[in-house]
Amino acid sequence: MTEQSAATPTCQTIELRLTGYPDENYRWGDGRIRPTRVAITTLDNGRSAHLYGTWVNEDGQATNAPADQLYRTDDAWPTWLTTLADEHRPHGLAARPGSPSPSPDQDDPRADSTDKLRAQRETAQKQVDAWTARVQELSRIISRREAQDDAERNGR
Repeated sequence: MTEQSAATPTCQTIELRLTGYPDENYRWGDGRIRPTRVAITTLDNGRSAHLYGTWVNEDGQATNAPADQLYRTDDAWPTWLTTLADEHRPHGLAARPGSPSPSPDQDDPRADSTDKLRAQRETAQKQVDAWTARVQELSRIISRREAQDDAERNGR
């Protein structure tokens, strides 16, 4: 008996044009992204979102510069983006052959094995450390600029 050919979807991507969604902080530096579209990819074991938009500088001024950032399964997603991804989650996406059965908390896109959860925790800690360093750097810059402003006001 010969085996019948088959193709089973394990991934689906949907791209959405966005209007009226809030600006999102750029995760790795100053400024924000004003969302214009997003590509949400749902896999049998997670999902990602690639957010595209226009760059908004730290003073709140929109520019014509394009901006984007990727949200992976284990990243902290903006609430509105999680809701949007949930609303557009495909139904009937089959698991890959040989993949483990879905866990009871499969509706949580970040639910995974203990090892993967540990890796997610490590990634999150690195992000916290990076943001802490950035806050310290910005505090130093602000202090330096305030000192310069004071010096200029005092005629030095």
